[in-house]
Parts: sequence; structure tokens; C-alpha cells
Amino acid sequence: MSANLTKLSVTLPMEVAFFDVDAYRIVWHGNYPKYFEIARCKLLTNIGFTYADMEEIGHFYPIVDLQTKYIKPLRFEQTFEITAELKEWKHKLVIDYRIVDSKTRDIVTKGQTTQFAVKMPEELTQFDSPKQFINKVNLAFQTLSGENDD
Repeated sequence: MSANLTKLSVTLPMEVAFFDVDAYRIVWHGNYPKYFEIARCKLLTNIGFTYADMEEIGHFYPIVDLQTKYIKPLRFEQTFEITAELKEWKHKLVIDYRIVDSKTRDIVTKGQTTQFAVKMPEELTQFDSPKQFINKVNLAFQTLSGENDD
């Protein structure tokens, strides 16, 4: 996770694979949400509350909104970094994404996903995040600030 004490984030290095590009050898626009998901899953793992943990407590977290701003294309074999940053978590899960070219440091793409907890099997949208998730986020912030260091 990021060393910044004011945010929970993760940055992952990646490289554009051939199967992600179109005939022009640029990343097909529909692959960016996949990159977001890879970073989101790692962020949730670092927080200590994975999708398996969500399901274990009886909740699914479907994406209800996806925003993507394409600034520059990614190309075959280009290296880049994707950062996922937790923005909201008490009533809904909102994560911002930023894709940066590894060499030039130019911002290539920005995005955001919004997810709501849905209690299963009733399929009831929850307008507050489960306490287990909020507790994990609070613990992750405490860990970042050094409150749990011995």
C-alpha cells in the first residue's frame, strides 16, 4: 500500500499483452475495466477484506457505476502503472484509478468505480457498508499511521 497516511492505495506495474490490443496494436477500450479490477482486488487484499470475505459475510458488491476517461492510448508491450485509491467506504465503495506510462509518467487513463453492498440471498441493497468492512478499513488506516506499531 501507499506510504501516504491520508489514503489507502496500491500501485501495480503492468505491461500491455498482445491479447489486450486491437488490429492497431492499441489497447481495446473494453480492457481498461479489467486493469481496474486487477488493482481493485489487490487494494482489497491489502485492506484485508477480499471478495471472498465479502461473500462469507453474505454480501456481494456489484459495480453500479463505472467511469473511464481515456487520455492517451496504451500500446502493445507498453509498461504502465495502475493505482487504485479508496475514496469512500462507509455507505458505498468508491475507488479511483489512474494509469500512468512507466517511462514518461504521463497519465494515460483515469477512472472510478462505485459498488454497493447487496445482502444475499435476499438481494437487498445496503445503504451502509457492513461493519466488518468498515472495521478492516479503519484497521488499515491505523496500520498506515503507525498506531499498531510496537
